[in-house]
Amino acid sequence: MKKLVTICLVVAWVVSLGCKRDQIIPELSPGRDKLLLAGLAVESITHLKRAEIDEKDKAEPRALLLIAYSHALSKNLAYLKSSNLETEYLNQRNARLKTLNADEIDEIFKVLNERHRVQKSAQQVLVYKGTPVIPLIIEDFLNKRHPNAHKGFEEILTQIGSDGLEQLLTAVNADETPKNVKRQLIRVIGDIGDPVIQEKLEASKKIINDKALLTEINVVLYRLGNKAYKNEIEAGLNSDNVLVRQAAARSMVLLNKPATSKLIEALKDTDDQVRRDIVIALREHVDANAVDNLVHILTNSSSGKTKQLAVNTLEYYAEKGLTDGLAPRLINLLTKTEITNHEDRIRIVQLMSTPVLVKEIEAADPFDNLPATIYNYYETKEKNDLVKSELNTLLNELPEGEQAE
Repeated sequence: MKKLVTICLVVAWVVSLGCKRDQIIPELSPGRDKLLLAGLAVESITHLKRAEIDEKDKAEPRALLLIAYSHALSKNLAYLKSSNLETEYLNQRNARLKTLNADEIDEIFKVLNERHRVQKSAQQVLVYKGTPVIPLIIEDFLNKRHPNAHKGFEEILTQIGSDGLEQLLTAVNADETPKNVKRQLIRVIGDIGDPVIQEKLEASKKIINDKALLTEINVVLYRLGNKAYKNEIEAGLNSDNVLVRQAAARSMVLLNKPATSKLIEALKDTDDQVRRDIVIALREHVDANAVDNLVHILTNSSSGKTKQLAVNTLEYYAEKGLTDGLAPRLINLLTKTEITNHEDRIRIVQLMSTPVLVKEIEAADPFDNLPATIYNYYETKEKNDLVKSELNTLLNELPEGEQAE
């Protein structure tokens, strides 16, 4: 009898242990990792379906399952068709979209904020859901809970499109919406590009007193076809309000034949964002007279991003034959002036190393002996290893005989 009782106890303990092991298997973690870290949507679904059953908080597994079904339909459609899974996945996605709630949307926001391999599929889920996500996105713009996702939110709102215009404009007109968020939403309205909103935007101008917001609205109205606002937008480049100048500068790339003389002057603006957008605009609205101010940006107080854009625009101008004498000018700038920031020197050397400017160096008057000037600078003055590496690359592209003279 005692032996029988002992056997029963052992069996009970084994069964109990098995149950406990079932309870502690972390189905959510492997499902999440397979989906978010590896992009293995199909492989993640089995784990996530069990997690949906086991987890007390259903929001995360349900949100991840919806992303997984959407990602699989986007990336693994051939496999789903061959495995007769396409209809099942479509039905699952559509059914889950209908029941998608605020808590689950917040979980998708977290995914977008962390930026994973399923980023576009997660965004597309919210686009499919449509206008119900708009208040939650606007709320996130206000509380900044998921700031890394905000650029993606703008794309989502743009793709939702005309159906969301009323909600966006309501938020723009609301007193409690901060001005920076209003500017953001106005730009989204412009990106949607539906002329149906023109009349209501004009009405909004009557209740908005902020000059920067009015400029943003003028830009949208111009994009929607009202070209009468062109001069008013251009005038914003000379405003004493930096936000007005930023709005105007951002729009220059969109204008039809703006006055390039105003753009060239705006390259001297005290605000880096203004200078950056003007550099971009001058790639679209080419003017050889911009070269001097573009070269000046290479060594002024502009950010590295703005300077790199200036490098790119100068290379484009050189390829168009609009920068006669740029190579010797850059060599003189590098070798005859004191440029303390080594990253500035790197960018200048990299610009000189572009094929079009290498050809200009090779074609220069032999009396100037530009390769030798570069070589002497490399040997006697430049101390930074990174700059010297770039110089060495350039020198290897030039005739060796001239370097040693």
